[in-house]
Amino acid sequence: MATALLIILFVPLLGAIAALVAGRRLGAQTAWVVLLAPALACAATVWLVLQFAPGTRTVIEWPWIPSLGLNLTFVVDGLALFFGLVVSGVGVLVVFYSAHYLDHHYRDHGRFYCYLMLFMGAMLGTVFAGNLLLLFVCWELTGVTSFLLIGFLHDKGESRAGARMALLVTGGTGLAMLAGIVLLGQAAGTYELAALLDGVAKGASPGRLNAAFVLIALGALGKSAQFPFQFWLPNAMAAPTPVSAYLHSATMVKLGIFLIARIFPVFRETELWSPLLVTVCFGTMGFGALLALMSHDLKAILAYSTVSQLGFLLGYYGMASPAGAQGDFLHIASHVFYKGCLFMVVGIVDHATGTRDVRELGGLRHRLPLLAGITAVAAASMAGLPGTLGFISKEYMLKEKFDYWEGAAALNWYPMVLVVLASVLKVAFSVRLFWGVFGGKPRPELAKNFHAPGLAVQLPPLLLAGACLAFGLFPTVLGGALDRLHTVGLHHPVDLEFHIWHGVTREFIMSMLIVAAGAGTFLLLQLERWRWARVPAWLRFDAGFEAAVDWLPRGAKLLGRGLRFDRQFDFLPIVLGFTVLLLGGFWWRHRGELWPGLPVWADINPLRAFVVGLIAVAVGMVMHMRRWTSQLIAVSVIGFLVTFYYVLFRAPDLAMTQILVESATLLLVLLLLARFPRSAELSEATRAFPVGRQVMNAVIAGGMGLLVTLGALMAMKHKHAEPAGSYYLENSQPLAHGTNAVNTILVDFRGFDTLLEATVLVVACLGALGLLMRYRRTAEEWAAGAMGPAGYGLGRTTDQKKEKKSP
Repeated sequence: MATALLIILFVPLLGAIAALVAGRRLGAQTAWVVLLAPALACAATVWLVLQFAPGTRTVIEWPWIPSLGLNLTFVVDGLALFFGLVVSGVGVLVVFYSAHYLDHHYRDHGRFYCYLMLFMGAMLGTVFAGNLLLLFVCWELTGVTSFLLIGFLHDKGESRAGARMALLVTGGTGLAMLAGIVLLGQAAGTYELAALLDGVAKGASPGRLNAAFVLIALGALGKSAQFPFQFWLPNAMAAPTPVSAYLHSATMVKLGIFLIARIFPVFRETELWSPLLVTVCFGTMGFGALLALMSHDLKAILAYSTVSQLGFLLGYYGMASPAGAQGDFLHIASHVFYKGCLFMVVGIVDHATGTRDVRELGGLRHRLPLLAGITAVAAASMAGLPGTLGFISKEYMLKEKFDYWEGAAALNWYPMVLVVLASVLKVAFSVRLFWGVFGGKPRPELAKNFHAPGLAVQLPPLLLAGACLAFGLFPTVLGGALDRLHTVGLHHPVDLEFHIWHGVTREFIMSMLIVAAGAGTFLLLQLERWRWARVPAWLRFDAGFEAAVDWLPRGAKLLGRGLRFDRQFDFLPIVLGFTVLLLGGFWWRHRGELWPGLPVWADINPLRAFVVGLIAVAVGMVMHMRRWTSQLIAVSVIGFLVTFYYVLFRAPDLAMTQILVESATLLLVLLLLARFPRSAELSEATRAFPVGRQVMNAVIAGGMGLLVTLGALMAMKHKHAEPAGSYYLENSQPLAHGTNAVNTILVDFRGFDTLLEATVLVVACLGALGLLMRYRRTAEEWAAGAMGPAGYGLGRTTDQKKEKKSP
């Protein structure tokens, strides 16, 4: 089982590397090399399903960062296997579809398939993750790779805007999810999903669990484009059609559903579970269906219908009983089949006619008879017509809603009303989707640029439509397969039995009434020629989001001006003064508990006190000297005296490090000061603050010094019984195989801290280098001591010089 899991997780990564290597030589034929990766992942997932015992869970674990509680833990259960089949199976079809859809007019085929395989690997890592922190890492990787895929056609403004919007929304809600994960991990004492699913968090504080659930649910709602985050999904339709078919019908948007299903056993009994999911998600279902009916772009219709159906799927878990959900995999599979098929159909129609506007299409059944049949089956499944899998799904959906309506839950009428209204609208835009493209009279203007698609590109949607029809006629076959994926803790102990006919039940009657009402709605709007069908900008939310994003840097600039970021002599007193007031007020309020007492004479070492006195004298020199070079020498004296202080504490390594840092800093600052004209130093030397400002600065400086002194005294008074230094000294050689404790701490015990610190320094150096290369002055400016805009003699930038030369 471990070998099969390794194949599932790492084969897509190998496919990404192969895509980059082969893309330069093979071009559009790269897909045939890459196709092997999802095929192997799908085959390994099928093998795991055949070996899987229903209702069991297998945990496979490899240590990664044990000190952070982060292990490479993977869970193989019914939920993971189901979504693994969706991700890898649809991935095979999408790569095959892309091989025929992306012609030689597309560039960078290798880069496209590399991004696609990286996304697949991140998706599979997410669904099989057995540790919450590992799940979050893979979750965010799906957001980054989806950003690359949505913005693949980066020369188009709509692609760049859609990619940025998707990244900001899913990334921002992902941060809220991380906060919820940390809160849950702290409350439960573990981040391992196996322990959480077994109920280890049941004894935690209800308030903390509710807060953790709300934060994690925000991540799920953002990823699945639920209100108020629904606007990013229609804008992401700027991506190439294979990306839309994969990310926005079968995989990425399903991650929110997967997450809610995964945490179902953990949070189902919390008091906010049902109110939040039922209210938000079923409301989104109705809202999305209305927007789909008002849209004209084929991709927009499918995008808003996806938002609507995702609302139902998420809300379905919200109204499930604590004993477990029933039929959830049926509803998800139905949506994957018909929505993936329709996205591919829309891509073929766009490719063949050059337009996606349903008002400009019509009569294509004569030119595309096979595609018309495929679309008829998929649209019928989306509308829930008898003989399709969508009808089976709708029957069980209505049954659940009737049972919920008859229950004692609050708002028990709310889901039923919205589901019926959304289903009526779904029938209407499903009929419009088919009739607007394939019905009516042929349009002569479409014949000018029309080119018929090949049979191969129609095979993937044909297979998906065939699944809608086959499983709709023989639902017991699908039911038997889904029974093998029974997930303990998530599913009800009693599995549903799927049948094509249950008699004339209230669900059947309601279903037929929905179909009739939806068909009547379509006819009425068709007679009106869809004149009112238009999505207002204020309902899309994307304009407001873009305005907020554009305003953010301007707002930050205004805040910077208010806090005087560009004037350090004004900014530092604000920051330090706030710190003194905050910490000083806290200490004064709790002074009875925090007063450490004054040190006795025996605690003072005369030699150390003498060094501290010399440091104080050097500080006074810095304050009273006027020339920069003199101040710099005085500051360096402070640094070298601190080095001697380390020597007194028998820390030669720290002393050596301090000497090196002090010397390097002195040289770098001298080089920087050499770039400033003499006039800048003279202006600073003659600058004088008002008396009131000097008094305020002295008070703030004295307050900071007092706080640091109190902190040091408190640290001396409240020493830990077992200091950390003893642990490192004892374990330096046994664990890190080194005799120098300082070195082993830096490169072994706290190696990740050192790595991140080095990364920050490298980024800062690159930024400083870029600034130094950007600001260059001419010889005339050096001689004249020209002052830059900020008054520091940096002169004009390269861009400013160009502006001056331009007429």
